[in-house]
Amino acid sequence: MEIRQVYYVLEVARQKSFSGAAKALYVTQPAISHQINALEEELQVKLFNRDTHSVSLTSDGVKFCEYARKIIDSIDDLFQAFDMERSDEKPVLRVGVYPFYGKSPLRRILSSFFAANSNVMGNIKVTDNYAAYDMLRKGDLDFAIIKCRRDNLPDFECTEIDDERLYAVISRKMSGINSNIMPVSDLGKFPLLTGEKDSHFYVEMEKLYRENGIPFNVSFMNTSETSLMQDMVRDSVGIILATESTALSLEDAEIAALPIEPKQDLVTLILYPDKRKLRGAYLAFRNYIADAYKKAPGLDSALD
Repeated sequence: MEIRQVYYVLEVARQKSFSGAAKALYVTQPAISHQINALEEELQVKLFNRDTHSVSLTSDGVKFCEYARKIIDSIDDLFQAFDMERSDEKPVLRVGVYPFYGKSPLRRILSSFFAANSNVMGNIKVTDNYAAYDMLRKGDLDFAIIKCRRDNLPDFECTEIDDERLYAVISRKMSGINSNIMPVSDLGKFPLLTGEKDSHFYVEMEKLYRENGIPFNVSFMNTSETSLMQDMVRDSVGIILATESTALSLEDAEIAALPIEPKQDLVTLILYPDKRKLRGAYLAFRNYIADAYKKAPGLDSALD
């Protein structure tokens, strides 16, 4: 039995709906159904009566929920004992995340963590790496989840959670594109949509272009406005460079995601101040994020 299964049962019972519980917990309905079916099989009981119109607890389900609420209350008390200055406060995890995180697996992983841990609150801030480093040093962030090249790792305690190939995200209407790959030598042919000048991503990509002897042709600087950037790609204003999971999530009938050749990699790291000894909710958060990525390929398998 897993703690998330307990949360799932209680939420389905509260919503009287698997789809309603899935929406409330920011997970897929098949994920909740799979986990509750597995729990029922383990316990050798049926927790819910299901038909096409309603969901209700069985007598065993009522019994399970009585004990489940005690478990969740005890978990809340445990976290409070280690993470809260006053008993009426919840710990707040302040997390800096990279632009376009909402188009990557990270969005669902974060949603799943906070949905399953009602004893903590989240404060998510989209930020550039350099700003995240500064906020970590000042104590304004508890964690920063960043992407960077392996030859430019920051000086923080960190856990590597992913290693992805760099892709070019480009309008299919642009002339001169190969349908399968983007040769790094061709990047200079297309205007680049990137971060603010002197931001981490701007500096990293400028270095990549210079290393390969290609012109750094920037047409727009602001990766925080992700929907605008996506529209600008669709309108052939320029291209975006992004990691594989983000690039593939943007691909559609008008936008292509092309792997850059030769292969270029970016690592995804979760950073935390070296002065912090991770414990309680903070340790649980770091481990949850790392474990979810380890269960790849495919975020669905990590959250099912």
